[in-house]
Amino acid sequence: MKPLLAPLLSAILLAPAFEARALMGELKEPGVAHAAGHPEAAQKQVRAALTRADCKFLGGRFLNSHTSLLYAGDTKALNQFLDALAKCPGVALHVSFVATDPIPGEPCDWHVGHDAHRNQFHVRVNLKSGRIKLPDLYLPEVKGPALVSTPQTP
Repeated sequence: MKPLLAPLLSAILLAPAFEARALMGELKEPGVAHAAGHPEAAQKQVRAALTRADCKFLGGRFLNSHTSLLYAGDTKALNQFLDALAKCPGVALHVSFVATDPIPGEPCDWHVGHDAHRNQFHVRVNLKSGRIKLPDLYLPEVKGPALVSTPQTP
């Protein structure tokens, strides 16, 4: 037991010296991180979708590879935002609906979460918003994977 006591105490005493480091900050304009090697043309298309003139960017934050963006706009702006994002190459898009502000204390019409590793966007639509009219909301087309034809056996 004694031979283990010294290394264990050393580890406990030195543990506070090692910090977990994370890159985080506020965003003044919309943008997301991309995985290494992600094509520049695809990044430009995502940037264009996130910076549409009809969508008011309210603010955002990032923590390592995750980004959180807040927007204001009407149903037409949201429809066009979703459509533009869905047409970006390599993007996965999820849409859900929330009955309260997506981020407590930060009112917005919709919130965009992005995971750079999976290039996955999650748009949460605020049902409490007075500008979003559900009967007029049009979700973008979703296509499944391409069909794989199986060789016929004689």
